[in-house]
Amino acid sequence: MAFKGCNNKIKGICSLISAVLINLLTGSLFTFPNLISYYEVFVDHKFNKNQLYFVAPVGILFFNSLSSVMGILDDKLGTRILNIIASILLLSSQLLVYFFKVFALLIIAYILYGLAASLTYYQSLKNCWKYFPNLKGLVSGIVFSSFGLGPFIFTSIADGVIKTSGNEGNKAEEIIKGFKLYLIIFLICIAVAGALSSILCFPYKKEDKYPSTLSVLPSEENEVQSPKEEKEREYSVHLKDEDKNEEKNEEKKGEKNGDEKTLKETILSKDFLFCLLIAACTLTYGYLLSNTYRTFGEVSFINENEKASEEEKTKMKGYLQTLSKLFTLLNTFGRLIWGFIADRVRFKILYSIVCVIQIISGATIYFSAGNMIAYYIFTNLGVLGFAGHVIVFPNLIPIKFGVEKSVYLLGICAIFTGIAALFGPILTLFVLKEKKDYLIIYLVGSAPTIVSLLITIFIKVETKPKEEPKIIEENIYGEEKVIKKENEEETGIE
Repeated sequence: MAFKGCNNKIKGICSLISAVLINLLTGSLFTFPNLISYYEVFVDHKFNKNQLYFVAPVGILFFNSLSSVMGILDDKLGTRILNIIASILLLSSQLLVYFFKVFALLIIAYILYGLAASLTYYQSLKNCWKYFPNLKGLVSGIVFSSFGLGPFIFTSIADGVIKTSGNEGNKAEEIIKGFKLYLIIFLICIAVAGALSSILCFPYKKEDKYPSTLSVLPSEENEVQSPKEEKEREYSVHLKDEDKNEEKNEEKKGEKNGDEKTLKETILSKDFLFCLLIAACTLTYGYLLSNTYRTFGEVSFINENEKASEEEKTKMKGYLQTLSKLFTLLNTFGRLIWGFIADRVRFKILYSIVCVIQIISGATIYFSAGNMIAYYIFTNLGVLGFAGHVIVFPNLIPIKFGVEKSVYLLGICAIFTGIAALFGPILTLFVLKEKKDYLIIYLVGSAPTIVSLLITIFIKVETKPKEEPKIIEENIYGEEKVIKKENEEETGIE
């Protein structure tokens, strides 16, 4: 696909590949819920299994809370340096897991994980946005899809290398041996992908823009010119590039939308308050589902399925492993699809659809656990809504408040979503005692999405679509007029 409107094609594409690689690594933070049963055996500590539900959310909390601060580091150090630091942090976190099998150090390892993700998540995206100013939705979809693809890749590797024979006496040893092999593979992936990401990253500079004018130069004095050519000498024709048009559009909208406000005024504005509420309420269910769907499936189809034989339980385990891969895969490509749609559909309509999808999933997932196909459908319906929020919501912020403010504003939103990520584990720790408690967990966890839906419906938080770039003709006196596009009718109707 040709990226029309790219300010510097080679650097832009390289930076996009860099963003994909680093987000593949940091996105593997969400691999943890799929591997809880392995961590339970691997970590040498007697603890309540429900405590493991806190590990990934604690990493997410640090990731979200520090994202706004990392916007400042991006301005001072540049995206490439942040990629290098993130890679080192990721290596350190997994080395802690490999050599020190202690629950407390597992928490510290995932705090480092969250810190690494906060360094690169929005910063790599912001860098790509500047190279592709008119394709923010699509670029968001590509970058965030890579973040979702990480769990798919590394969950598949873990399930592939960790094999058990079915003998309960050897099961723990087999899991530990396989998990060590998985960690070695993961460390190699971090080293290689982290190095490539740092090499391919080109922090955006103003000189990377295309020239904004294409002048029609006069011919040599001794050259005979036609009347048409003579007339063209009076004009300087230029194509105002996408960035320049975007800035003009933003200035015009600023008078209406308050985009001329300072960062502090924007943070305290009513529109941004609604954005915070939407972000926190919608992600509550998404984080809860991603953290519990596999263990709920194991409880429903294996642990408490008394009628099933050992052979049937083995098949069910394989089905749940496949569900984990499908879950992360849909989270990946669902983001790409949402990103494509986000450039074409208004925020209010699209985000309402996201909320309705999540509400349906939360209300039905418990009852679907009696049938594996139904469980597949409503679990993946939930992740589709989660992927929709991840793409649709961030795409609104730079359009409404400007690209330069977006990293800081998204970081503040991320703090609230990080707190929302802890809601599920707290609910699980105090409520979850037996299988029927999952019904309460999913109903309560999806209820805040109703708040997001009501805000989206009744409060205006959207902006008008951007205008297409125009070809401007300017004469020697500085007077401008719009030149008709080649595909326009003479009547002026497009």
